[in-house]
Amino acid sequence: MDHDQPSHTLAQALKRKQRKQAKLLRRVEKTVARLERRKLKLKALETEISDLERHVAEVVKPASHVNGNGAMRQALLIFNPWSGRGGENNHATRLSQVVDNLLAHGIRARVEIKTSGKVVRALAREAAVSGAPLVVVAAGDGTVEEIASQIIGSPTVLGIVPMGTMNNVARSLGVPLDIGDACALIGMGTTRRIDVGRVLSSSPSKESYFLECASVGLSALAAVAGEAVEKHHWRVLPRALRKVFESKLSPVKVELDDMVVEARTRMVTVLNSPLVGKHLVAAPGAKMDDGWLDVSVYDGMGDADLIRHFMAAGSGRPDDLKIYRARRVRITSDEPMLTNTETKDATPLHIIEFEIVPKAVSMIVGNGIALTLPVEAAPSAPTFAHDPPHLDGLARHKASEPATTALPPA
Repeated sequence: MDHDQPSHTLAQALKRKQRKQAKLLRRVEKTVARLERRKLKLKALETEISDLERHVAEVVKPASHVNGNGAMRQALLIFNPWSGRGGENNHATRLSQVVDNLLAHGIRARVEIKTSGKVVRALAREAAVSGAPLVVVAAGDGTVEEIASQIIGSPTVLGIVPMGTMNNVARSLGVPLDIGDACALIGMGTTRRIDVGRVLSSSPSKESYFLECASVGLSALAAVAGEAVEKHHWRVLPRALRKVFESKLSPVKVELDDMVVEARTRMVTVLNSPLVGKHLVAAPGAKMDDGWLDVSVYDGMGDADLIRHFMAAGSGRPDDLKIYRARRVRITSDEPMLTNTETKDATPLHIIEFEIVPKAVSMIVGNGIALTLPVEAAPSAPTFAHDPPHLDGLARHKASEPATTALPPA
């Protein structure tokens, strides 16, 4: 704008902008008010759905429990008999409970048993291609992610019966851990479109996806070691542990949309979910349906700092660690880096890129902390072993916001 114009001309321009601002503000306020009214209607409708579903399940025999077309709803049920602690000792009982509870809520399940990740991905991909309306996964977080990666962009809906050790995805999305309650939620059919994170590669066939987190550096190495212990891959364990203990602070450049963060760190976490690991609150306030990745850089944090941080996160009271938000992330380091989404034989890379795939998968959800619009009428679901008093108040910064460690893009 030319500030050498006469004062009356500038004053007129100012008034025009002010009138335009007031007019736009009124429109925004009307839109917000309309949105709030619609949210209240949605809440009331989902409450009615919950009440009706519960009543139907109580009074109608499974054999005659039908949908609007006069037939039971059909679903593909993918069951992992090895999920959770001690799963191999009672898998037949658990499978029977899932099938019976789904039947009680009007869902007839065709059962497929997980024998490998490759088989699970093929089953999910086939369901998406054929237009299957519902896939139910009775398993842990890993199997849920495997299935979600294959139905991205499809109309197939994913329901979860949590049976893993951690069940972070279910906890974040408000899915009850009890089999009966989880099946009741699936019977309700309250869906939301959930984001998926993608680890980019020069070859599309090698791209991987995540619902929880993609860790780079120390946390990725720790994840590899933890998986080796859990799955008895003893050959991998010594090498993974050695790399964990040898890791050190290294310079990295983290590009977040149009912002650059330079730091010395041993790890970077790129999160889609607020919970990772053993129910660690890694990104308080993170939503799985907001179109953003939440990124922690852990700049300058040594052993003691990291231990203190993760102990606090494990108790549901994480410290004030700065969390950036971006839709695309590029991490560059002089030292080769490994992500926890790679296989144990993958080659560490100097450059790793991530992006968010917004609204990628339709999932049946409940009253979860990771939802912008939770289903408040859903059966209660624990988030933690002991829910913390609050999860608010920690710094969250969009990538476009200024930060003390930010540098102008090169």
